[in-house]
This record gives sequence, structure tokens and C-alpha cells, in this order.
Amino acid sequence: MEEKNNDIQENKNDSLVRSNVLKDIISGKIFVSSNIQKHLGYIFFIFFLAVFYIGYCYTVENTIRENKKLDKEIKLLRTEYIYQSSELMRTGKKSEIIKQIQERNLTLKEPKNPFIRIKIK
Repeated sequence: MEEKNNDIQENKNDSLVRSNVLKDIISGKIFVSSNIQKHLGYIFFIFFLAVFYIGYCYTVENTIRENKKLDKEIKLLRTEYIYQSSELMRTGKKSEIIKQIQERNLTLKEPKNPFIRIKIK
């Protein structure tokens, strides 16, 4: 029975201590106490590190988003490049060039003799 009374008494003391600490934080008395003033530089340093860490996380997230966006753009440009190069290969074929000449009714004709190389000494 005494153990229960002791436990109840300890719980009441803990709740009083917690409520007193909470009241001190809200009222600002905790910042005036000598213990806090001794460690004020350390507290500001921890606060600075926390703010720096949060800002760094945002910067990293933005960089990751930008990289993903650029990766998508690179994939699109690569497919466009492949399409354009295949189209160029197709239009550069001899048969395609002959077709285009005939469609445009040009008077160009295919040479029958091979070209002669002229050497200048």
C-alpha cells in the first residue's frame, strides 16, 4: 500500500515539475536563469545548425527535382535526335533523291560516267 502511495506521490511531483517547466518556458523565466545563460552560445550554435540543415535539405531536394526534369528532357531530345538522323539517312539515299527530282520536275539527270579526279601539281 505504501508503494502505491509513493508511486502516486512521485507521479504528482513529476507532473508538477513538468507543469512548472512548461510555465517557465511560456513565461520566459527559463531564458533568464543562469544555467541557460551559460549555455546560450551552444544553444544558438545548435539553432544555427538546425536552420542550416533545413535550408540544405531544401536545396538538395530542388537539385534532385531539377536533375529529374533535365533527365526527362535529355531522353526527349535523344529520341528526337534519333528520329531526325534516321530521317536524314532516308532522304540522303540515292533512290529518294531521284524521287524528289522527278516530283519537282527538274531537268537533272544521273551521270553515266564516273567523275574524274583532277590533280594539280
